[in-house]
Amino acid sequence: MSQDYYETLGVSRDCSQEEIKRAYRRLARRYHPDVCKEDGAEDRFKEISKAYAVLSDPQKRRRYDMYGEDGLGAAPGGDVNNIFDLFDQVFGGGMGGGFGRQAQQRGRDLQYEVTIDLQGVVEGYEAELEVNRQAECERCGGTGAAEGSMPQTCEMCGGRGVVTHERATLLGVMATTSTCPNCGGRGTIIRNPCGACAGRGVVQTAQRVNVKIPPGIEDGQSLRMAGQGDMPAGGGIPGDLYITVRVAPHDLFTRRGRDLHMNLDLTFAQAALGDTVTVPTVDGEAQIEVSPGTQTGETIRLPGMGLPALRGGQRGSQVVHINVVTPTDLTEEQRRLLMEFALERGEDLRPPEHRGLFDRLRKVFTGEA
Repeated sequence: MSQDYYETLGVSRDCSQEEIKRAYRRLARRYHPDVCKEDGAEDRFKEISKAYAVLSDPQKRRRYDMYGEDGLGAAPGGDVNNIFDLFDQVFGGGMGGGFGRQAQQRGRDLQYEVTIDLQGVVEGYEAELEVNRQAECERCGGTGAAEGSMPQTCEMCGGRGVVTHERATLLGVMATTSTCPNCGGRGTIIRNPCGACAGRGVVQTAQRVNVKIPPGIEDGQSLRMAGQGDMPAGGGIPGDLYITVRVAPHDLFTRRGRDLHMNLDLTFAQAALGDTVTVPTVDGEAQIEVSPGTQTGETIRLPGMGLPALRGGQRGSQVVHINVVTPTDLTEEQRRLLMEFALERGEDLRPPEHRGLFDRLRKVFTGEA
């Protein structure tokens, strides 16, 4: 499948040459093999360089627009034999100089929180965050130099960012290295700084980031969004954005792993006689069957009504904990009926002191005494 050079650089087909160069600067910094250790980064860097080698040349770009890759001949990448030479031409300085040192820099990681409810745990959740981060300056493409100019390789350190000092000792010549005082360790000197970023190559921005929270997420777990943290001044590897997920407490359900637990109060009659009861679930309402003689502390399990696992698989259960409620506001008629019920079952509900007197009187009258 042929490569779309415009799509590779993320620009429109009618973009300007400056937009092409700015897009290449941004992508080449990100995917340079000395910077990005992700799988496929080197192949991506080669694709970006190949696209730029064509689109940065007006004649080749015109042939590509008319005939595609077939119009470029056997070497669509042009006469730049080494993609790193192309990189050096755009950024200035050799790979052993400024950029090799800058590749060691890494931006600051950022931390944010997102709060979701249980429904978000069941279905997954997509949130939009406004993230305050240090991003590459769009005006200069992160170089720090004003339009029409480029950073110059530092003459003192040769673009290395460090200088070496040698001194003779009894043990021989000792060499020490220190940060270059001329360029501050950047390896380049900006003679004409960009007005938007004051030569730093980065600006503070507020950016909207879409965060996809997968189903089954646990409270306190974090999601990592690589490269969405701060970009270091002078170029390098951007930090990461970490999203800590908080699951809001539910009024009814308590989470234990993938299971959801809830309490259900039953009346004495429901527990004794059995009943069909409607209970809430995270998927709506469901009916459960209460068996006759159900006791406090028993549980009824609803398989598949709990929460999903983070990496897929069957959902947990909803566990209903039964609590038989003893009535406290009986009427006289209800008390009488309950007393009859107790006597029918052979239960004597009188206090012990009354039972002794009653038994003695009963024996006297019946001739048992």
